[in-house]
Amino acid sequence: MSVANTLREAIEKKIVVGFTFNGKNYVGSPHALGESDGTAHVLIYRGEDAHAKGIPPMGEWSTLPLSDMTDIKLLPGEAFHTGHPDAHAAKGLHKVDVRVA
Repeated sequence: MSVANTLREAIEKKIVVGFTFNGKNYVGSPHALGESDGTAHVLIYRGEDAHAKGIPPMGEWSTLPLSDMTDIKLLPGEAFHTGHPDAHAAKGLHKVDVRVA
């Protein structure tokens, strides 16, 4: 299954995903799939397996390009983050195809 299709299923079913981004492993709760500046992106609340500079231990909202995400998998046993992004994070997607209901 493609990254986009996996994220779409995760958003529709509110399932956490595990993935690799820029060589690091992450888990996150995707909330919206769409475009930013003409390329496919996902709005996701992500936490990192190991604490890194700039990423709070509890996680943060990010808009990530799908082209930089690999090894994506559904993690149905994990708790989905049900919070809402702040206005700044929500502006990361210019066109939304699907979002958490």
